[in-house]
Amino acid sequence: MVSRPLASRASFKHCGVNTTSSGDTADEEKRLSERFAVYRRLVPLVSQNEDVIFLNAASAPPSNLIVHEAITRYSAEALYEAYPYTKWRQTREEARRLIARCINAEAPETIAFTRDTTEGLGGFIRAMPFSPGDNVVVIDTEHPNQVYGWLALRAASLEVRQVPTIAEVEKTGQITAIDADTLRPYVDSRTRAIGISSISFDSGQYNDVAGICAAFRPRGIHVLADVSQHVGISRLDVQALGISAAAFSLHKGLNCPTGIGALYISPVAFAELRDPVPPIVNMAAVRNMNENLVVDGREEVTYFPDARRFEHQNMSLVGVAAAEAFTRFYLEVLGPADVEAHLYYLTGLLRSECERLGIRVLGPRERSRRAPHICVLDLDPEGWGPHLRGVGGARFTVNRLGIRVSFGFFNSVDDVKRFVRMLELGVARELAV
Repeated sequence: MVSRPLASRASFKHCGVNTTSSGDTADEEKRLSERFAVYRRLVPLVSQNEDVIFLNAASAPPSNLIVHEAITRYSAEALYEAYPYTKWRQTREEARRLIARCINAEAPETIAFTRDTTEGLGGFIRAMPFSPGDNVVVIDTEHPNQVYGWLALRAASLEVRQVPTIAEVEKTGQITAIDADTLRPYVDSRTRAIGISSISFDSGQYNDVAGICAAFRPRGIHVLADVSQHVGISRLDVQALGISAAAFSLHKGLNCPTGIGALYISPVAFAELRDPVPPIVNMAAVRNMNENLVVDGREEVTYFPDARRFEHQNMSLVGVAAAEAFTRFYLEVLGPADVEAHLYYLTGLLRSECERLGIRVLGPRERSRRAPHICVLDLDPEGWGPHLRGVGGARFTVNRLGIRVSFGFFNSVDDVKRFVRMLELGVARELAV
């Protein structure tokens, strides 16, 4: 087992452009490559299978031995212990503490476990007060799970304003990060919320959520962030961003099984919601529930005074066990700063090689405006898809823009080199670029 040096507890903020010298950069890249080569052994699919180049971490990474051990331990407890629930509840609270630390939340109680990102987004959306004629603002390429959550409230006379960005991209060929200026023409005195992903799932731009919050939160406008492509991938400080709430699945950057997610609500935003009632009330939300489980309808219902009121009793405890194990591993062994730097190194290398081959990589070039782990190649999936899958066993995502390649902590420079060789072969075969 690898050693477990403790990571710093300082706030994690998105790093800017690398200002080290070329010699220092080469040494750092060598250090990261050697370090993550050790951790790659924890992912048997890639470490023991030369027929697969897994480049699809933004969808769902392959599992690893840290998570496998946690699930196996959970299963053994379920098999052999008469009442493991006390232990599992302790694991749940430790997972809550670790996830709060991971995103630099004010307190563990600002975190509610959910089934997935959709449930987290929907919980906040349905709890937010509005009047007929009020509006919310999203961009036209926002993830469907956020957009549909808001669109469902149109029947209650909430206006959903979609900021057009696709037409401009088609016109200029340039994908830019979203900032306050992008949204400003669509925000007015009736705007109640802005829904935005911190990192776009399809094009990989790193949106200026901090700037958006600085511009609009003082006006009482909530900012609901989808951070599913951010947590466990790039350092995240929700307090520094200034967001009202954030929802995320734990099956992406935190490598858990599907079926477990989290909702963060800032204490300030929670107070502004004026004692919100969860859209689905579970007994886990009720602070004054009678121990005999008999509900006296004459008593006032007192909910937990924080995000925990959005939680359900029968959550995925096996998912929570995986979350506790891998989040600890991410914080105390991998190290958020090193994960981010490793991923930026891999995407930077791929971008450079694509430029050499004349293959366009979509999205911003500036490091501060692009995701650490995502590259979208402007290639025709119909021609390139079968070639990349068939020649080298590459696993990636085809989306509206082209071929999305995404890296995880388990990927290596050799993965990039093998993939580039496949691209070179495709160019030699005169596939369109």
